[in-house]
Amino acid sequence: MIILESVKWPVTSIIALLIIICFFGPRLEQINLGPLAAKIAPANVLSTEEKVQRKNQLASLLKINEDYFSKEKMGEETFDYSNNNGIYTIGEGEYRFDTQWTKASDKYIHFYSDLASIKSVRLAKDSSSLKEIYPEKYDPSSRVRTAGINQVAIFENVFGKFLAVKILEINDDTRGDERDALRFEYKILD
Repeated sequence: MIILESVKWPVTSIIALLIIICFFGPRLEQINLGPLAAKIAPANVLSTEEKVQRKNQLASLLKINEDYFSKEKMGEETFDYSNNNGIYTIGEGEYRFDTQWTKASDKYIHFYSDLASIKSVRLAKDSSSLKEIYPEKYDPSSRVRTAGINQVAIFENVFGKFLAVKILEINDDTRGDERDALRFEYKILD
């Protein structure tokens, strides 16, 4: 009897979810999920028209702050991660990555998959070169990772494209630096 009581609610929840999916499944895609909608359907199963539609939705969801933006496919940048909600945008269209960073220390920095344009984040601890990065090799299962100097942060966007970011320098105003700053080099992978 005790066993039945302990599984009653989980089983009831699963049954309710199955009923919702079976009866309302076709109509669920009509619900406006806002920024969450960009993370639901994998980009590789979308038609070209759906990809263009998703790109336009993303553009309207996240306006780019020109002070925290680089449209180049590779380069080196420095920005104050304590401003603009830690967001630095790299690339455009299907190659757009809205990266987000927060303070960890003057040796490490956190990065996230929370923004609508980002599907996953990965950390390449064993590589300090952007030339030979194989994103599939690294685990995408966490929404947040922490990178150290000379490590490579990898972002996957909702279109299945990858961005590799090598951390060059981290400044932390709580550890004697004049301001918070992240200096990195990056490359959008083809």
